[in-house]
Amino acid sequence: MKRVLPDISPSLDYTLWKRLADSGAPESVTPDQRKWLSSIDTGHSNVSDLWTAEGRNRSQIDKTKVFDFISLSKLFDEWFDQVKLNPDDLQTRIDAIVEKVEGGRFFFEGQHPSLLEINWTVLGRVIGSAVANLGAGEGWFVKGNDALTTATFWSELKRLQVGEGYDSERDARHNSHYSKGIEDDVWQGIGDFYRQRKTSFDPDSEMLRSTSHRPSSPFWKENHQPHRIYPNPLALMHQSLMYAERRGDEDPGELANDHGKITLQILGDAIKSLRGQDEDRFARFAIKIHGLCAFHIVRTDIMQQKIGLHLFSNLVAKKMTRDVGGTNVPDIAKNLKTAFSLAKVLTILADKEHKIIDWYSVEKETVDEIVKDLT
Repeated sequence: MKRVLPDISPSLDYTLWKRLADSGAPESVTPDQRKWLSSIDTGHSNVSDLWTAEGRNRSQIDKTKVFDFISLSKLFDEWFDQVKLNPDDLQTRIDAIVEKVEGGRFFFEGQHPSLLEINWTVLGRVIGSAVANLGAGEGWFVKGNDALTTATFWSELKRLQVGEGYDSERDARHNSHYSKGIEDDVWQGIGDFYRQRKTSFDPDSEMLRSTSHRPSSPFWKENHQPHRIYPNPLALMHQSLMYAERRGDEDPGELANDHGKITLQILGDAIKSLRGQDEDRFARFAIKIHGLCAFHIVRTDIMQQKIGLHLFSNLVAKKMTRDVGGTNVPDIAKNLKTAFSLAKVLTILADKEHKIIDWYSVEKETVDEIVKDLT
């Protein structure tokens, strides 16, 4: 399978996209086109007829050959600009929100600068699991069970912490039982809960995340109190938000089928809010994303990681390190070698309700001319 860009020059993706953007050649792939591509794209991404160096038909009736390009949604530019140009004000606004969160001051003491940093790798895992779960309703053979196990974990942890007085409806909204820390016997109990089920998930391993990035870590263990563990209050806030979203759903289903939809809805709302008028919108965005990341604690499914890490996180890395505005999909598909339909994944990520990526097409002839000139 040939690449659009030469194997020896993948870094030309920046220059290629810049020239394409300057020429006005990229056209947004419409919802109808995305739906059509999803219906005809089957099998492994690296052998699909859609993602080749020969290009694909523009539409069902237009045989013009085009290449697809995707990028991180332009809405994220608002966040990157704010962090770069206005970090002090952003820090102040985030700190003000965290101070009002029960347990927030204690959990983030000495860690406030890290609240300006999104953990894009973990966010990629969240997205991968959510997309897999959403796609399960369309007959995919992956279920997004990492996120389901996560949701089960937090509910079971709360039940053990509160004891016989546990009430799922009340305790999904009130977190005073947990912000004061988790006793050792409760923590051991939740570990036993998973060990007895012989899963590959070990809650203790998640403690290590707090060392490198406290905001996206689900827990923090205080050094001078080795038998008390503190859950991230932003993760608890996210659980409350998920509960509120489910209650507000006109036709809620089983959590096993719904958690991907709810996760992407919360993420999509956060992304779209970046273009709003609220002066605290960037701070609220950071808080929501940290909560999403801290809540998601299970990351075992390789296929979900390919969606989230090798696709989404790669787009973020290219944007942050080299300011790449668009990457051609055939070359991505060649490297991913996934067993799922790439068109279906891209359709979910580009949906207006989520707006995680932007998706364009460019005529093959135009791309070939620029590539030839560059090489």
